[in-house]
Amino acid sequence: MKRRRFLDIAVAIFLMAVPLTGCAGQEPGLENLQSFGSIDEAYAAVDDIVDCDSKPVGDPVVPMGDGVPLTSARRLCSENVQIDLYPNQDALEESYQTWAASRQGKIPLVRGSNWMVVDLSQIATGQQSTLNIERLAEKLNGVYAVVGA
Repeated sequence: MKRRRFLDIAVAIFLMAVPLTGCAGQEPGLENLQSFGSIDEAYAAVDDIVDCDSKPVGDPVVPMGDGVPLTSARRLCSENVQIDLYPNQDALEESYQTWAASRQGKIPLVRGSNWMVVDLSQIATGQQSTLNIERLAEKLNGVYAVVGA
């Protein structure tokens, strides 16, 4: 009787665990995220997927932390979509938290190991971007999120 009950419990635990393990690989772990050696390398990879504007107008927004820029380099992909390259994980995380705390509107972004693509179209124009940056997360092994409010 005890053996049968143990077997029933073991089967129930197995059946609950199988769906959970199926979901585990859908979002990449932080250790598996794509990284880039330079802003030009990051730009080329993003451009291959979303077809950046050849000469976007404007300047990227510079994420700041304690009065100093958090990025080591940044480049526009389109007028309101920028690519940021970070010198370390702390700078990337601080920048992410800054974007997330924004109260200017929703900000779609994709983050990798040492880079982020930030879409400020909705804040700048009130319209969603024509670039599909969500696809970047899939193609560049990054994490897509919509932050801000």
